[in-house]
Amino acid sequence: MRRFNTGSAFASYLFITLILTFPLVRSLSWKLPSDLGDPVLNTWVLWWNTQAVPFTERWWNPPAFYPTPDILAYSEHLLGLTPFSTPIYWLTGSPILAYNVTFLLTFPLAGWAAYLLCEELTGRRDAAWIAGLAFAFAPYRMSQLGHLQVLASFWMPLALFGLHRYYSRGGLRWLGLFGVSTLMQGLSNGYYLAYFPFLVLLWVCWFTPNEGWWRKVGAIGLTGVLTTLPVLPILFRYQRVHEALGLRRDLAEIERYSADLTSFLSGSTLLTFWSRFDTPVLWFQQPEGQLFPGVTVLVVLAAALWRVRWWPQGPEPVALRALRVLVTTTAVLFVAGLAYRFGVGPWEINPFGWKVAMNRPDQAIPQTVLACVVALVVSRAGAWAYRRHSAFAFYLLAAFLLAVLAMGPHPSVLGTSIMTHSPYLGLMQLPGFDGFRVPARFWMLALVCLSPVVAIGYARLVPATIRRGGLVLMVLAGGILLDGWGTVPTVNAPKRSAVLDDRADGPVLELPLGWRDDDVAAMLRSAHHGQPVVNGHSGYAAPHYGALAYGLGHSREQLLHELGALGVRHIRIDRTNPTAPHYESLVASSPVLRLVAETGTESLYEFLEIPVSEVPVTADGVAIPLSDVATNTNGHLVGFAADGDLETRWFSGPQSMGHQLILDLGVPSRVRVLVMRLGSHRMDFPRMLGIELSIDGQAWELVRGGPTDDEAVRASFRDPYTMPLTFDLGDRLARFVRLRQMGHDETFYWSVAEVEVIAPSS
Repeated sequence: MRRFNTGSAFASYLFITLILTFPLVRSLSWKLPSDLGDPVLNTWVLWWNTQAVPFTERWWNPPAFYPTPDILAYSEHLLGLTPFSTPIYWLTGSPILAYNVTFLLTFPLAGWAAYLLCEELTGRRDAAWIAGLAFAFAPYRMSQLGHLQVLASFWMPLALFGLHRYYSRGGLRWLGLFGVSTLMQGLSNGYYLAYFPFLVLLWVCWFTPNEGWWRKVGAIGLTGVLTTLPVLPILFRYQRVHEALGLRRDLAEIERYSADLTSFLSGSTLLTFWSRFDTPVLWFQQPEGQLFPGVTVLVVLAAALWRVRWWPQGPEPVALRALRVLVTTTAVLFVAGLAYRFGVGPWEINPFGWKVAMNRPDQAIPQTVLACVVALVVSRAGAWAYRRHSAFAFYLLAAFLLAVLAMGPHPSVLGTSIMTHSPYLGLMQLPGFDGFRVPARFWMLALVCLSPVVAIGYARLVPATIRRGGLVLMVLAGGILLDGWGTVPTVNAPKRSAVLDDRADGPVLELPLGWRDDDVAAMLRSAHHGQPVVNGHSGYAAPHYGALAYGLGHSREQLLHELGALGVRHIRIDRTNPTAPHYESLVASSPVLRLVAETGTESLYEFLEIPVSEVPVTADGVAIPLSDVATNTNGHLVGFAADGDLETRWFSGPQSMGHQLILDLGVPSRVRVLVMRLGSHRMDFPRMLGIELSIDGQAWELVRGGPTDDEAVRASFRDPYTMPLTFDLGDRLARFVRLRQMGHDETFYWSVAEVEVIAPSS
């Protein structure tokens, strides 16, 4: 390996990548890896980055989810990958080829960056090569084939390489390498933009020498600030858009995409070797939960730990010894108490009048883990490793901490929470962290740390002077590839539309609408015909999109008129879709549309004239104070329907006929408009709503009955944050207003964040 330089390392990783992905390599211009979801979306995003100057208004408003603005803020922008994808697109004009080349490069670039980092730490090219192999072809990557931004993790080891070089050799160029790599990593993946600084902070705390520490820390901090400045306009725009629309991730969603303890035994079903056996690798499957590191990496780690000098000799300060005894004793007591709790049962003692109990494991486990970690850090081996700035100890400890963070706010085992407190809960207190729904992606940072552990462990186990060292290297390489080798599925990329390429001259609606694969295909077709599309798919949906998809699926012709009034000029129907006859019937029967082109697989309709949108019901007037609100379901929540807080709500549960709310105005009053606000629960509009008025609560007059999806669409354009559904009550005299559910929906609830009855302004 003496002559094996960085160029040869990259070439070897690229060669292995081409073999691994050979089905894709043969069809780079017309197939995509994994599936037709995120790969198509990311292909479209990379294409859009070639069409608009970043940070401009046009860039923030790509041609999807028409006419919603700022939709680039709904998902990743992938700017950090444009140096690879944009030249390919400019040379070939193919968004698919540009995506595929970028996808393929993420593997060898990851290996090459890890190689540079590990060669710096070990001075051994063979150790660096095996570590780069472990990072580039980790089993985790097979579970992320559809997420280009997750695979593009190569900037992180390059940034760490720059830090190590800066501390060992000095020079602004290495500090610059750290800064540029950090910036590009943040522009490639928003998760890494937020997560990577945590690893850098740990690195600085561990490796910074005591003498003159402030100079180096200050230089790194200043570089971090300068690195952040170009990203700030993007972050502020994301924040502004998300706050204006009330876009957020709830805790249940974040927990769903957190790693379970069993995730570290679970691997992708695409793994060629492990999928052949009934092993834990296949037992525990959950979203984003395939974090199996590979047996070979674990063997190298175990062997390296066995070779560690655990009991360094020499004197130590008395204070440190006393602290070690105290912390170790505490950790032992915690472990013993927890073992007793699981083995015998809950216990409680009262020494000196103090109550000491261990009843709830989810409270005791985080305390026990914390005590053990602190005991390890202050142990003789830990203190010795810290004084020597041991890279092996740091990256091993960092990998452990990052794995804990990957388990999210409430770490669990088989879905049962085992910790009420966690480091990730602390991170969620930082601005913006509650918007990341996949804590499990911290695992990629853990793999960055495991690469140096593998390199240093290999260097300890296989001295440079050992005979047949090459044989050991090849055996380990074979084991790593066996663990991470998988079948890379490919799918045909969405086809271009002949009828749209020839005739599209304005915004287009493609039907069916609302299903991921259909919507991203429509988005990608816009790269060819050049017109905005109503369809869209992203990390978030446009506020009106769910109601629009539901209404069109239920033959609401009025929604076609609304779209026409908003500027939509053409409607394309995919006749290969099983639901096409339903949509063709809806569109063909509309008097404002005509068929202008068709083939055996698609048809194109255009608007004969610009329809007139329905005049919205205005809520001008004075809100009448409600004397009481009653319901026949979830009565304990009914107070939330009129408490003045948009964050709380009354909900019915799955919608069924008969659910009702009765609003009591106290005395008979003139009523003109009912306003029902959904807030962030945009899909929770009542599927069929009847509104009845009464003076005495006995005789009821029906003033409105029917679907509300069209009103939900209009409300999302008027005020997407509060989603005010407004209904005309006709300026009548009433004391009671009854809202009655006349439809059903097993998936979405009927929710009311706030409800108001408006009196005539006179």
